[in-house]
Amino acid sequence: MKSRSKIQVLKVEGALVPLTEHDANQLEDTAINTVFNMTSTKKRSNPHHNMYWAVLQRVVKATGKWPTKDHLHDELKWACGYVRMRYNSLTGQHMRTVDSISFDDMSQEEFNNYFDMAMSTLAEGIGYDPLQ
Repeated sequence: MKSRSKIQVLKVEGALVPLTEHDANQLEDTAINTVFNMTSTKKRSNPHHNMYWAVLQRVVKATGKWPTKDHLHDELKWACGYVRMRYNSLTGQHMRTVDSISFDDMSQEEFNNYFDMAMSTLAEGIGYDPLQ
């Protein structure tokens, strides 16, 4: 069987429509009566995501409290509770790991909630609104 990339469709007025010409071509090449397993995808805002990283970079530069924006990012995820407990079967210990805010791991709605909490936590920690 020939390997294919994922076919993306958009729901428009009750119908599923291929998202791009490439998706339409792949769908056209699919055999009749093919069953698809679909999962919905929520779009994330690149400008919103980029603003988050720009704010962190400005705060790092202005305060000098963190070596890099990535260090501040990890600290914000900890402070906001975006952590999970995991059991390491090799060491027999429980450990905490921080969650990811990647586009694959967080919907826009989830990122909105995280962003608001992170900016509030950051403002409290540095003594001013980082969005101003």
